[in-house]
Amino acid sequence: MAASDSDEDVNPYRTGAAACVLNETSDPRWMKFARWMGIDRAVGFAVLARFWQLLTGPITQLLIVFCFSDIQQGYYYAFMNLLAMQIFVELGLHVVIINVASHEWAGAELAEDGTARDNDRLSRLISLGRTSVWWYSIASALFVVVVSILGSLFFLDLEAGSGGGLVLAEWLAPWIALVGLTGLQLALLPLTAILEGCGQLPVINRIRFWQGIAGSVIVWALIFGECGLWALSGSAAVRLLGELYLVAVRYRSFFAPFRKRPTGQTIRWKTEILPLQWRMAVQGSLLWLANHLAGLVVLKCHGASASGKFGMMWTIFVAMQAASMSWIETRRPLFGRLIAEKNYKELDTLFFRMSRISIMLLLTGTSLFTAGVWIVNQLPFWFFQRIADRLPGVMPTALFAVALVVMQLAQCTNIYVRAHKRDPFLLAAIVSNLTIASLVFWLGSTQGIVGVAIGYLAGVSIVQVPLWVVIWWRIRIEWHSDGVAA
Repeated sequence: MAASDSDEDVNPYRTGAAACVLNETSDPRWMKFARWMGIDRAVGFAVLARFWQLLTGPITQLLIVFCFSDIQQGYYYAFMNLLAMQIFVELGLHVVIINVASHEWAGAELAEDGTARDNDRLSRLISLGRTSVWWYSIASALFVVVVSILGSLFFLDLEAGSGGGLVLAEWLAPWIALVGLTGLQLALLPLTAILEGCGQLPVINRIRFWQGIAGSVIVWALIFGECGLWALSGSAAVRLLGELYLVAVRYRSFFAPFRKRPTGQTIRWKTEILPLQWRMAVQGSLLWLANHLAGLVVLKCHGASASGKFGMMWTIFVAMQAASMSWIETRRPLFGRLIAEKNYKELDTLFFRMSRISIMLLLTGTSLFTAGVWIVNQLPFWFFQRIADRLPGVMPTALFAVALVVMQLAQCTNIYVRAHKRDPFLLAAIVSNLTIASLVFWLGSTQGIVGVAIGYLAGVSIVQVPLWVVIWWRIRIEWHSDGVAA
């Protein structure tokens, strides 16, 4: 079952603290600083990928500003918002798979002689993979059919209603191609989630780093080549090729046992997966409303030009948030392992340190971007004025920056809690996300981007974050009473 690993890769069958111990007395200063920042190889490649995104993102945004019309820009970001509707068919299962796989992998790892430490654990891991592949095959087919139709109807209505939309020939083929490529990626998601849960993030993140570089080059070439909205399809094709390489080439031998039925214990889907999954499905659907409804509201009520401004700002902020969340996201498997071992003291120490770093980085990035928006609005040169015309003003940008930094605290606690394979956030998520979506829709439809920003900040800071932090604090006391508490 072992995958052939080079010396530079992480052995998928040898994990634990001993695998990543560093010689603190002989390490150079930069390595000590990296260790203090929580940068291991998994985080390192994730950070490199996000850093590349942050470095090249402004170049992509500038190309969109100078090569796209304002209406094309609005459609570009509307495509991205509609693609996020995959949550309605995927139902948050991939996060459950990562958390469950990390618990099973704690006992299923192979010993030095190549035998599994716990054959039942290995059998349960295989059953998890087989069932989730079946689920995602159906989900990806539904996604392609449903989202293609709904998106097409939305854009047809936009063109007919406002008179300022693109003609059918400019958006239909790129939209159908993009949805199809994304559907194929969705079908591979359970297998890459299994790999993440089994501690393969260093390899996965390295591949995704190169995906990011190749994707940027392809997008730039398509934009320069005046291919318009096809640029998104080019990026999606690169991501799909990377996922296919991981599953079909790099970890082909790892997945070989998954082709046969498990011979030992199996995952009981109704009792072990479904209770967490349906909660995450409800929360994920409402999260789409809270985070992606805004762009569609602005597009529908205020036109493609205003939607393009909002979409560009939101894309940059989301990239910053994703980069800073790498410090927490890459710890999911390790959190699961520490919880399985009831080592809650180390769990909390790691969590608090990584959360502080994550929030600090996002605060720095959003502050710099907000300052940059203010600067381009002050300078009289045509180049800066063109950029300023494609971005919202300083006020909504600053409001969104504050909201995302506050939200980061809730995001961190969410990952911590779900690593326990339990989810007590259901009621809080329903209340908070519906509140955010309602405020965004109400204020955004009448006040535009400023209204969206005010509604989003109010919902996040007054309702969502207080609820989630209180729940997190309570479960730390209740669930960790049988281990080494912090």
